Amino acid sequence: MPLSPAVTPLHIAKQAGEASLTPAQQSFNDLLAQIADQRAILAAWNQAIDAYHQRHAKDVAPLLDRYYAAHADLVNALVEASARKGLGRTLLRDLHAVIARLARDLADNLRDPATREAMQALHAQYAQEKPPDVPDTPDALQIAAPGGPESPEDIVRRVEEEMQARQARAQKERERHHASRARKPSAQQRQQQEAAQEASQSVRSVYRKLASALHPDREPDDAERQRKTALMQRVNLAYAANSLLDLLQLQLEVEQIDAQHMAAVGDAHLQRYNQVLTDQLAELRQEVVTLENTMRLQLGLASKRKLQPGQLMAQQRSQIKVLEHDIPLLQREVQAVADNDYLKQWLKAQAEGLLDAD
Repeated sequence: MPLSPAVTPLHIAKQAGEASLTPAQQSFNDLLAQIADQRAILAAWNQAIDAYHQRHAKDVAPLLDRYYAAHADLVNALVEASARKGLGRTLLRDLHAVIARLARDLADNLRDPATREAMQALHAQYAQEKPPDVPDTPDALQIAAPGGPESPEDIVRRVEEEMQARQARAQKERERHHASRARKPSAQQRQQQEAAQEASQSVRSVYRKLASALHPDREPDDAERQRKTALMQRVNLAYAANSLLDLLQLQLEVEQIDAQHMAAVGDAHLQRYNQVLTDQLAELRQEVVTLENTMRLQLGLASKRKLQPGQLMAQQRSQIKVLEHDIPLLQREVQAVADNDYLKQWLKAQAEGLLDAD
């Protein structure tokens, strides 16, 4: 496994008689510090996410089950209400629309298969149902509304059009790819390619030195073979991750190099190291961004809102408080919609809420 993110023993110190570090040496030290910072942030995110998921399973998931169960009870109560007398045609139409919407939302969130299937069936029933007392007319039977069922001929034509469009896009992509390959790379592109190749060779060179020294098959002593096997596993992990920093730290750990060795490395070689470390830093930053965006999406937060690891538990406590508040309200509504007067007011509030949301 990689070394601790807080460990940066390769820091290059100014040598006696030297006025200052070279730009390459200073960049090397700066990159080590930034990588250590990003690893610490990443470790904080992973720790916070683990704690978040543990509490979610323990406290939030049971509350969500109760919340959705209360919603399902409300939907069933609304279905029963739709069979009662005393509701006008317009209110009945609105009631059916609310049943279809709530059933659809529940079908997307319920974990219980039986209840989920029941909600799917209710959504299918009430989403397609016409308002009561509206007779079918020849026009209604013969003319499909926009977005209605397609005829077999329409389906065949649409599939053929989509296939032709996909083939056209694929052909354009192939042409674009061939054109890009045919273009001669610019001087800057060639320089970047050469730098990337040199950086890759630097990582490979460090890996080979470690592998040569630590290969367990060449060790006759059993205890030493086990130690080298464990070290070689860490070397392979670091090499697979293209982590030059971890490979260099392993070299330091097995005494292949020391602090004086790093101070003596030439600037040209350090610049290749710096290129690898720059790429590693970019990958760590992207990993942090991905974790933050994933949790922001899971919490339903605005895309531009900054989220810190320490805020996860506060967000979770807020979610628990909302669920504990809403569940009793839903349970009371299940009883209240049995009264037609309350049901009418409730449907009106639902309609107004949807308008506000739009």
